[in-house]
Amino acid sequence: MEKFPPHENENTQVPFGDKLTVSKISEVHIGRDKLFEFEHNPDKIIRVESFSTLEKRYKDQIDPIDVTILGRKLYKELENAYGIFAPVDYVAGKDSKGDKVVYGITDKVDGENLDEIEVTPEIIEKVELLYSSISQYYLDKLPKDEPYLADINNASQYMYGKRKDDEFSRIYLVDTDLYIRDGKVALCNVVLWVYRHMASVERKYGKKFTHAREIIGQILNTPLPQNITEEQRTAAQKINEKTKGYLEGRIPIDNKDAHPIFSNLK
Repeated sequence: MEKFPPHENENTQVPFGDKLTVSKISEVHIGRDKLFEFEHNPDKIIRVESFSTLEKRYKDQIDPIDVTILGRKLYKELENAYGIFAPVDYVAGKDSKGDKVVYGITDKVDGENLDEIEVTPEIIEKVELLYSSISQYYLDKLPKDEPYLADINNASQYMYGKRKDDEFSRIYLVDTDLYIRDGKVALCNVVLWVYRHMASVERKYGKKFTHAREIIGQILNTPLPQNITEEQRTAAQKINEKTKGYLEGRIPIDNKDAHPIFSNLK
């Protein structure tokens, strides 16, 4: 994981003057991974992750404060370099019980989830471009020795709509949890899941995303970096062969594929 200089000024207080209330924006999250809103500012959605959760996720790699710095940097890169808008910021502090947490604050989007939206030629064009951008992101990350966002490939994580004061609708990444990886085997596994999710959208939309498929093909044909072990190389090649089989239609998708955020691949 990327290293940072020693951090300072960790917030030790609840960082908001406004009270947080449970949001009903997503039925999926009610009673599970709760989302919150400010009582007097309905234009923001807040996710809360405890330090203990992040410490377990990034054991011996990077501490929660630096995760917030890195997450902010990676989501901003996604917007500036790839046109994937993720209106999120992170604040570390304490919750009302005094426990250390990270708040992920996202602009609320008034619109429809891409998994549920009515399919139109305009939407197909925009989602096809989205998957080209996601695929390009991972193509660019493969030869670099740097972290990447590992969970940005599912259409259900995106909405098409407007934020407050937006003039036009656009696609926004609204599921912005801090799932960050830096291993090359793990990246190959992420690309496999990019294809899996994209193929599902293609079936629903009735169109193959040719350019995104070409980029995924480039990823699969790009030589793996030299600075990995033979064990890692073998594991990565195995995953790439499976993805290539999916891409070429030679094998059916395996429902037992390990999801990137739950796998221990490095």
